[in-house]
Amino acid sequence: MNDYFIRLRHWRKARPKTFYSVAALVGLLVGIVLAVGLLLSLVGFGAFGPMPSRQALLDYRNDVGSEVYDINGESLGRYYAQDRTVTEYDALPDHLIEALVATEDSRFYTHGGVDWEAYGRVAYKTLLLGEDDQGGGSTLSQQLIKNAYGRPSLGYGTSVDLLLHKLREGILANRLENVMPKEEVIKRYLNTVSFPGNTFGIAAASERYFQKEPAELTVRQSASLVASLKGTSSYDPVRAPERNAERTDLVLQLMANAGYLSQEGLQTALTDSLCLNYFRKTSEVRPAPHFAQAVRRQAEKILAEITGPDGEPYNLFADNLKIHTTLDVRVQRHAEAAVRKQMTALQRDFDRHLGRRAAWETDASLWGAVRNSERWRLGRTAGKDSTELVAEFNVPLPMELVVPNAEPLVGEFTPLDSVKHSLAFLRSGFLVLDHGTGAIRAWVGGSDFEFSHYDHVLSRRQTGSTFKPFVYATALRQGYDPCHRLSNSLRTYADEDGPWTPHNSDWVHGGTYSMHGALASSSNVAAVRMIMETGPEPVVDLAREVGMSGEIRPIPSIALGTAESSLYEMTTAFATFANNGRYEKPYYISRIENGDGEVIFEHHAQPTVILEHERAQEMQTMLRYVVERGTASRLRWQYGVTRPSIGKTGTTQNMADGWYLGSTPNLTGGAWVGGENTGVRFRSGQMGNGSHSALPVWAFFLREMEADTSVNHLLGEDFPEISREIRQNLACSAFIPPVQVVEELDSDEVPSETLPVMEVGNEPNGSGDDAG
Repeated sequence: MNDYFIRLRHWRKARPKTFYSVAALVGLLVGIVLAVGLLLSLVGFGAFGPMPSRQALLDYRNDVGSEVYDINGESLGRYYAQDRTVTEYDALPDHLIEALVATEDSRFYTHGGVDWEAYGRVAYKTLLLGEDDQGGGSTLSQQLIKNAYGRPSLGYGTSVDLLLHKLREGILANRLENVMPKEEVIKRYLNTVSFPGNTFGIAAASERYFQKEPAELTVRQSASLVASLKGTSSYDPVRAPERNAERTDLVLQLMANAGYLSQEGLQTALTDSLCLNYFRKTSEVRPAPHFAQAVRRQAEKILAEITGPDGEPYNLFADNLKIHTTLDVRVQRHAEAAVRKQMTALQRDFDRHLGRRAAWETDASLWGAVRNSERWRLGRTAGKDSTELVAEFNVPLPMELVVPNAEPLVGEFTPLDSVKHSLAFLRSGFLVLDHGTGAIRAWVGGSDFEFSHYDHVLSRRQTGSTFKPFVYATALRQGYDPCHRLSNSLRTYADEDGPWTPHNSDWVHGGTYSMHGALASSSNVAAVRMIMETGPEPVVDLAREVGMSGEIRPIPSIALGTAESSLYEMTTAFATFANNGRYEKPYYISRIENGDGEVIFEHHAQPTVILEHERAQEMQTMLRYVVERGTASRLRWQYGVTRPSIGKTGTTQNMADGWYLGSTPNLTGGAWVGGENTGVRFRSGQMGNGSHSALPVWAFFLREMEADTSVNHLLGEDFPEISREIRQNLACSAFIPPVQVVEELDSDEVPSETLPVMEVGNEPNGSGDDAG
């Protein structure tokens, strides 16, 4: 045994030292290869980030957002997290593809996803020569993978994370090129990559900078966009024109070096003008912007309950969905025109009416608006107290004050000036739907979206006399006859806040109304009498059945519209009367299709019968009387609208809100007009009532629709003919005035010493002025 160890030591001494060095180096290389193999295996199995399968790579779509369409297939715009539209390969000009390949990946058509020569060049120049800015050596396929799946932090440090991401992207790039042709890689890259101006994809960039489709780009324009890929901020053609021009020339030279441009073509492109035509689309360019906001919110709720092929809910901003809505752009345009026309005239009247007075009646209204402003809220969030914020609101700043449907005011203004400016303008909302189906056809949340994004179709305000039809509908459901008599005399009622004596807006009292006469003349006194007979609770129940939410207290004053509701709810509730007593739940998304054209959501109607047929016809006829001889009669005598209509005006306390709800045989519309808050209002009942402020919106809309032969049939011809029995039920005097001797009063009635003596048929409050 000792001889063995002696021979071994002798053998070791006899070996040359280079042998051990070589052995150590071989061992090190084997270890590195094994480590790299292990690392690649770990990366391939997804230990350092998701490794989608070949099929998943094929199925991957760019985040192109979702397209929204009206009922006729006209686009209303897109929802997107990134402004991107898919452009097919055949629509990409050759010179754009050549500019991209020559600049970003010159061996694109010869490598299999990873350019080892480029990696070697980068390693040599960066590690051995110490040169910077040699590029990362990534191919277009690797960049596509990076754009598609990102580089989330792995927590190992910047350098190690970068190495792992490069390995992952190399493996996936090779896998990608095994499942799709080079042309598809080019297409997906150009539809994914980020361009300047926060645009994503070649279509969005081409439209933003040149107002062109990609196929229409010139050689220099294509080279300019490719040049900007080096740094979307540093090489932006608009913000850094000189730097972009210099790199554009380099791109053109690279195209010539690669044989894509002849010398003549190169010289032409170098001297060509870029012809920038920059235009950033803004929200007001899109039709129905308030409607689009509502669709987005509703679509997100719907999609949250629908699972896609990947097991995750569909993404509105990424999954290339097609959202088909009920909006009719033709009807929408007429609705918007009607709102603009009325609000322009009404604002002029409002300014003239106010004279030198402020639009807000009290300081509380002004400072309430200040505290509701975004500047104030941000200041409070930052920890500033009220004293500090009030001081800031009085410091002049360069500012642009938006004027509805007009050029903005530019200059130095204080934030308080901005709030006062905003308060000085009246607001409006208008909604139109097909009451037979509940489908929304037009949605105008305000007269100018740029002035205010706030949607007055959804804002909640007191409803005024537009609530009275639901009181009388409740009475009909309980078996009351339309000729049931209601006293128009003052009466005091016990209330939880103390004694309460409702009165009519014109202060004319006395006599008796039939139910249909009381509704036509919008008598407050009679409406309260009616709800005292039916009881408030059944009225609240009916309001709930036709979709009114929010707090509706079962107290007598709700008969005068003290409860708050939205134009959306009130219009769709009123549509029940035009729809022969059937309530159709309103909707505005008819169906949603995924990127493969499969329907993943479809609306299904579920009508509810609210009024039996005879009672519905009675109610419909009573509402026709409102238009023919009541508070909405100016629809006829002032605006000349002759088509069969039903309707109801409404005005709230102190003329803060003007309402009108109306229907033709097929369409129901609702209009609201008021200030930003209830302190901004007309000081005169004649100008502030709903028949003066809101009814004209409906009138102008009907006139616009009548004049348009492509849509006037949508209004319908006539309501169903009522039966002889219904006619007999309504055959009574609408109003019977008091005779020379005042009628005997109930013991709890407060007598009036000024009761008018009126002739039969001389109905008070029929001029169109009403207030709840």
